[in-house]
Amino acid sequence: MSSPNLKFRLACVAAALVFVTTLLVTLSTLSVAERGMKEVIGNQQFTMLTGAVSFMDDRIGDRLRQVEAVAANVPAAALSDNMLMQQYLDVQARMWGNDYLNFLTLARSGEMVVTLREFPVGRHLNAAGVDYFERVMRTRASVISEPLRSRLSDKNVVIFAAPIRNPAGEVEQVLVASVDLQGSGFLRQIGALRPGKTGYLFLMSAQGILIDHPDKDRVMQPVFAKPGNNNGTERALKGYEGWLEATSKDGRESIYAYKRLRSTGWILAARYPTDEAFAPLAEMRRNAFFGALGLALASGMLAWVLVFRLLGPLEALRDRVWSIRHDATDIAVLRDGRKDEIGELGRAFYELMAEREKAEGERSATEKRLRLIADNLPVLIAYLDRERRFQFGNATFEKWFGVRPEELVGMRLSDLMGREAYGQVRDILDEAYAGRSVTGEVELQAQGAPRFLQGTFIPDIQPDGTVAGVYALKHDVTHTKEVEAQLVQLTRVDTLTGIANRRMFTETLQHALDRARRSGKRLALAYLDVDHFKRINDSYGHGVGDEVLKEFARRLTAGVRNTDTPARLSGDEFVVILEEISTRAEAERIGAKIVASMRVPIETSKGPIQASSSVGIALSQPNQGQEELLAAADTALYMAKGKGRDGYAVFDEDMSPKEVRPASPGLAAPGE
Repeated sequence: MSSPNLKFRLACVAAALVFVTTLLVTLSTLSVAERGMKEVIGNQQFTMLTGAVSFMDDRIGDRLRQVEAVAANVPAAALSDNMLMQQYLDVQARMWGNDYLNFLTLARSGEMVVTLREFPVGRHLNAAGVDYFERVMRTRASVISEPLRSRLSDKNVVIFAAPIRNPAGEVEQVLVASVDLQGSGFLRQIGALRPGKTGYLFLMSAQGILIDHPDKDRVMQPVFAKPGNNNGTERALKGYEGWLEATSKDGRESIYAYKRLRSTGWILAARYPTDEAFAPLAEMRRNAFFGALGLALASGMLAWVLVFRLLGPLEALRDRVWSIRHDATDIAVLRDGRKDEIGELGRAFYELMAEREKAEGERSATEKRLRLIADNLPVLIAYLDRERRFQFGNATFEKWFGVRPEELVGMRLSDLMGREAYGQVRDILDEAYAGRSVTGEVELQAQGAPRFLQGTFIPDIQPDGTVAGVYALKHDVTHTKEVEAQLVQLTRVDTLTGIANRRMFTETLQHALDRARRSGKRLALAYLDVDHFKRINDSYGHGVGDEVLKEFARRLTAGVRNTDTPARLSGDEFVVILEEISTRAEAERIGAKIVASMRVPIETSKGPIQASSSVGIALSQPNQGQEELLAAADTALYMAKGKGRDGYAVFDEDMSPKEVRPASPGLAAPGE
């Protein structure tokens, strides 16, 4: 199994690493030097701009102070004498030489009053609404305008405007002095600061209008009018000052520097192409690269030879491991090795593999035992991952759901249980995935039969606090639920007679009253007992008395409608809830029928016994409670007993019982 591939690959990797490392060190050193040089050049450009901006601010400030002085010294008489104003401005213009294109004054309405240079025929100046004029009138202070095109000379100018006040201190006129931007001294002087051979300076307003630029066609145009994008200029217009490296609109990498004028907010910028700035460094980079390339090749070859020789013993160890895995060679061969680190590695492999074989055997036996226990417990045992899919399930799933454990893996819990059943456990399952152990119940269909499952969800909490999944343990409580239902039913049924007891009667009567209120239909309540029942108990014994009560309940159930509810309150006291009774006559017919059915002798273990019943009937009233209705029926019962028993009485709406009438043997209702 000897093969040079492993040694060859590792040797090549080592050689490549040495080669690449040598090149990277060289290139990184050059990169550091380049960054340092960029820092120096960028700072130089910004320092140059800072001095130029200071010079420009001083020149603009001087101009503004000159215009303010001219405006402040206007003779008061000149405000009403245009000839005198003309003479005054001529004197000032000669004093300041060629610094200004023109002096003129504007009235408070914006109309031009006096100008030193006449406008071309057909041109007239009215500054109303113009920014610089409106600012002077609003602030009553001198201002500097944004760059604009002169109507007089068609030159790019900037306006210096100052208020001319009358003796009362009010702004009477506005003095306007225009300066030619291209012919002004401060722009000519900053042009001499051009960086390198192809670099240049340009000036723009705070709104991005180019005031000065080597390309004269772009002057007084928006800086973004030319297609392309310059991130540095965009940042400068947002307030950035300093230097940065950016790509110009012609696609050339350049170093840009930006500085704002304090007096006007204009931005002076310098562009220095990167390739020109780093031309000396590029030559140095090429020479260093080829030198490093030769050194890297030599170092790589040396590393390749050394690693190839040193990895021979490691390859032999690999061959032994391969033989153990594929040829079933005994792991003892790993103990025969060199007396160095590779030999120690072989012996460590031997110990690890021996321990692993032992652990695998023990784990396999443990898993077999645990699987056997889990598969034979009458409990659902499962593990759900983060996506609520089964990763494990015991054999009980196949018994209860017909799904084998291997089919269960990857199945969603909702697919197994069904949406309705899954909705019952979703909330408690959410709590388990939130890190809390929870218990709950669920009702579902398993192989066509209903099942009630009760169990626990236990979160699988990882060391970092996250929940990797949930363990689910569920046992069948269907039989317990059935027994509970039977016990609940027993608490609502009279054990002797098999009809409803007092508890069930109270619940049923309340529901019946609620239905009557919603439907607007009345109901009746019949209250009855066995006449002289105590005498029967005393004469025949309680056993016979119980026989009489059971037969009484049977006849009572048979004698009323299916929609009516008979119940035993206690002893020989019975009630019947008669729903949807439309008339009093209908209630009386039912009462007569009950009385007549009880007259038939009752067969007992002591022979036939003659018995009878007294019945009190009350019809429900709107918003009447069950206690009031029961009291009314009880009153009617006592009225029936007071009239000789073996009859019925109906409780009238005026709260006095109607005359008690015994039921005729033919079950004819009273009044028929």
